[in-house]
Amino acid sequence: MTEEVTLTQSTVLDDTVSHLSRASLPKILKVQQGIVRAAHDFMFRKGLTQLMPLMLSPITDPLGNSVVDASIGYADQRWSLTKSMIFHKQLALMNPELNSLYIVSPNVRLEFSDRAATGRHLFEFTQIDFEFKGKDRFFVMEFMEELVNFVFRRLNEELPELILELRGELLPQYEKWEVCRTEKLEAALGPDYEQIKSEEATEPFWLLNHKREFYDKEDPKKPGTYLNYDMIWPEGFGEGLSGAEREHEYRQIKKRMAEVGTNQQAFAHYLEVAKEGGIPKTAGGGFGVERMTRFICRLKDVNEVTVFSRKPFAEAIF
Repeated sequence: MTEEVTLTQSTVLDDTVSHLSRASLPKILKVQQGIVRAAHDFMFRKGLTQLMPLMLSPITDPLGNSVVDASIGYADQRWSLTKSMIFHKQLALMNPELNSLYIVSPNVRLEFSDRAATGRHLFEFTQIDFEFKGKDRFFVMEFMEELVNFVFRRLNEELPELILELRGELLPQYEKWEVCRTEKLEAALGPDYEQIKSEEATEPFWLLNHKREFYDKEDPKKPGTYLNYDMIWPEGFGEGLSGAEREHEYRQIKKRMAEVGTNQQAFAHYLEVAKEGGIPKTAGGGFGVERMTRFICRLKDVNEVTVFSRKPFAEAIF
């Protein structure tokens, strides 16, 4: 038994060293660095204020899919590891002098084994999150389209040899992005509509109207329709950004929480702020840095972007 364990540990160590020693890794990391640098520059030019990330909070994104709970006890409280800073973005924009913000935000989502082979999931990753006060989905979608073209243009200018080597061609500039609706795509393509459409597409597109977390705003004129949006990378690379206009009115938040089964007690203080009318009307989103890097470099698995493997349910020693 001891010999078996030793052999397994030796294999994991060999795999880890191999993962760390890849000749392509420094090149991939250079591209990822270029993405973050360009995003910082874009946000500064657009007047967004940068917030530092939080890694622990009494509340975090409940998500629309189950993950292993990641929380600790501290100072007689339960503190969750950040799944996303969605609520903190809303609350920060209560400040009358803040109108827009962004965060380079580490996220921990301890996915179950069914996400291990997708090529898109890590249990620890970074997203660049942004939020705007008083804006709508159309503003945010246009903002993201402009950001993608800015980042791609900057990478072509600063790292052309690397982009050509890793991708095989320079990055394109996209013009008009297609906008699709989930219910129409599902009716046409079946339950795997998102992946099928992504594999068929040659340019990024928007996917609207997902029924998910309580904070995604329901259209007051069309109950059962949701004012959210995902950006989908083409060539089969799948979701790159998730965002929405936000629920901010107390009664509607309570209604949506009841519909999706959210533990309202966990959000008691958040609800109190909403009851007092403190939560502003906002819209925003967040894109995965590793997923954008994967798309740009045309990598088979997003785990190829990592220095230390964070593939769901893969054994790790570092």
